Amino acid sequence: MPRLKGFPGLIIKPEWVEKVTTGPYDAYTPEQRQVITSENKFSFLNVTRSFEDLPTEKQNDVEGLLNDCKEAMDHLYKTNVYQTFDEPSLFVYRIDIPHNGNTHSQTGIVGLVPVEDTGSFQILKHEEVRPERSDLMSRHLVTVEASSSPISLTCKNDEQLNKAINDCTLNNPVLVTEDSEMKQTIWRVAGETARELSELVSNKTLYITDGHHRMAAAEEALKKSRNRNEPLESTLAVLFPDNEMLVLPFHRRVGDIENRSSQELLKAINSVCEIEKSEDFLPKRDGEVVLYIDSQSYRVILPESNGNNLVSQLDVARLQEHILSPIFGVVNPGTHKLIDYVPGPLGVDVVKERCDKDLWVGFIMHPLNIKNLMDVAEAGELMPPKSSYLMPKPRSGVFVRDLNRENNIQ
Repeated sequence: MPRLKGFPGLIIKPEWVEKVTTGPYDAYTPEQRQVITSENKFSFLNVTRSFEDLPTEKQNDVEGLLNDCKEAMDHLYKTNVYQTFDEPSLFVYRIDIPHNGNTHSQTGIVGLVPVEDTGSFQILKHEEVRPERSDLMSRHLVTVEASSSPISLTCKNDEQLNKAINDCTLNNPVLVTEDSEMKQTIWRVAGETARELSELVSNKTLYITDGHHRMAAAEEALKKSRNRNEPLESTLAVLFPDNEMLVLPFHRRVGDIENRSSQELLKAINSVCEIEKSEDFLPKRDGEVVLYIDSQSYRVILPESNGNNLVSQLDVARLQEHILSPIFGVVNPGTHKLIDYVPGPLGVDVVKERCDKDLWVGFIMHPLNIKNLMDVAEAGELMPPKSSYLMPKPRSGVFVRDLNRENNIQ
């Protein structure tokens, strides 16, 4: 199987974009999802519902939940909201978003990648997954028989790949859609051009940047498949060259279980770190974070780690080692009840507003770069929870891979 192959894809029709497509599932609160799905039966959030969206008395009705998701997907098929392409195709996908007063643009290739590692092929990972989450996603994939949110991958860029992708954008797109948050443009690539494009990534190492749970779910679905169902041998992915990736941080907020005063906390932090008052709310370099406490910002220089692996040298790990664990008692940042993560796109103002409201302590992080992520993956290490926030995230419901249709075409 090639590393990136075409599929008979479905692309949302332009007139249905606003009604159907959504941001990522976890970009909404349960309350927001409830309002959207109750008011709009065409929203793709009806297809991606999870336990959080169920009333208390139905929390254990997994089968009912998944059947409802399938009905929502079937409703979209019957309403004919998608353009259909029977010939296996790759799709060049460009996303433009506003960022820091400018426009960030990245262009990648949407196709299928193998689910199983082989001796000559491997997709490198850097993040641990929660089995209960990947299990539900696996069952969702098998029941709904469709996927829409591609796993995000990256690879090392080269001029030949960049030129080939750009050449594809000289043709007429099959979709152009734009709103205040994002512009999306899609070009279909088939036949010999698709084969040549696939060949250009055949010798490249691929790295997951977003979608570890989706990959784990695809692996589990294949493992449990009785007939080694061919569509389950691959999964939907989008591959962006590394030089176009935008990496933002996850900022941290922590509550103090001991209810110490601001001065007591500052003294404790100053005992292990160099800190000074600052008018800046953004750290300028690696090894530096901005502490926000009692409506005042402080520049904090993190001590070097006592560890000797790559992950231990990252700012998120150094903050955890020297401050969050010993001072705030955050032993497991993935499950601790008094820690809150603020995605980079929400901005520093959200950190400040929340801290001013609940009197928690904010830590504004400097972003990792894509090389950090790739180096960690190559070393076989795992990042701490919420180490990076990759932008932009493809909209749900734009692409659909219909496994049942794919089986019939084959």
